Amino acid sequence: MTICVLMDADFDYGVGVLEGVRDYARARPDWLVVPVPYAQEGLFTRLVRAGEAQGVAGALISDRWIKSRIPPALPTVNTSNLSKISSVCSVVPDDDAVGRWVARHFCEQGHRHAGVVSERATYASLVRREGFLAFMRERGVAVTEPSGDPAYRHETGWQEWVTGLAQDTAVFCTSDHLACRFWEMCQICGAQARVAALAGVGDSLADRVVSGLDLTSVALPARSVGQKAAARLARLLEGTRETICETVAPHELIVRGSTARFASPDEVVSRAKGIALQMVAQNLGVEEVARRVGVSRRTLETRFRKAFGQGPADVFRTQKLELGRRLLEETDLSVAEIVSRTGSGSVPTFTTLFRRTFGVPPAEFRRRHRARVADGNPFLT
Repeated sequence: MTICVLMDADFDYGVGVLEGVRDYARARPDWLVVPVPYAQEGLFTRLVRAGEAQGVAGALISDRWIKSRIPPALPTVNTSNLSKISSVCSVVPDDDAVGRWVARHFCEQGHRHAGVVSERATYASLVRREGFLAFMRERGVAVTEPSGDPAYRHETGWQEWVTGLAQDTAVFCTSDHLACRFWEMCQICGAQARVAALAGVGDSLADRVVSGLDLTSVALPARSVGQKAAARLARLLEGTRETICETVAPHELIVRGSTARFASPDEVVSRAKGIALQMVAQNLGVEEVARRVGVSRRTLETRFRKAFGQGPADVFRTQKLELGRRLLEETDLSVAEIVSRTGSGSVPTFTTLFRRTFGVPPAEFRRRHRARVADGNPFLT
């Protein structure tokens, strides 16, 4: 049984989806997974016309494209929000959540001026933008964005916009590639100082290396999307014909230098809180954070108590627990994985602190949250 996996133009994401499909296929010896590179559409067309493809998963361009190339009876699952697909099943990243994650990160870092740069060519970009704007509206944070033609290359509109930004604006770009292009433009026009924080989407190593930008980014759940898409495709092959769209929550917002700075008038506090968040998985001690900031532990303690009314150890612990709470609410990561990502030591230690703070152990907290979401009341305590 030949399963074609159509690769995404975003190479990293496409490979992740492919690996997810292969994960599922290991338990299906009758499946032969055939990757079809993005630029080799002709190969896919020949396989379909010859009747050699029994199932399709991957990045589908549009409903019109599907209608022109894929027979209605061929089981098919879309894995990318290139456009809004309704003619076949989809398993795609929760792009609304992606935008909200970045917005919340900016708010937690203390930023009160924000901007968003998006491209109108893909549905994913539009959904991420809307998620970002919706969260900021809920928090009462005004967001600006470049005006002008929605064409793909719109750097001319960016330049006029960025030079008029309020000082210390946090900017969200709806892809890593867009963020790197935007930062290059900021450097050309000398507007870097106006951008206090910059974040993208995709966690693209290639874009970071080429641009030299230590970019904060939301890692898309490509492998999980591939696994779930393969499971959905298996159900279609078994005869299920329900057309549904399933979204998969992002796994992680990876904090790097482009946002590792808390918006505070105290530069020591600003840098220390940013370093602690950027290195959260490494569980840096107060002494080490102070060393990296370039002050004594006593000075750091004094500055934090003045800013927050408590010492840095308490602030960093709260930061870890809040991150753990969000990962419980918004991802399917195990408690052990959450402990690793938050640098919380061990599962028993994290469980004890979590129960002391939120009243219930992590697993019970997740169960209650999902029950509230199912009842339509996610914000009830």
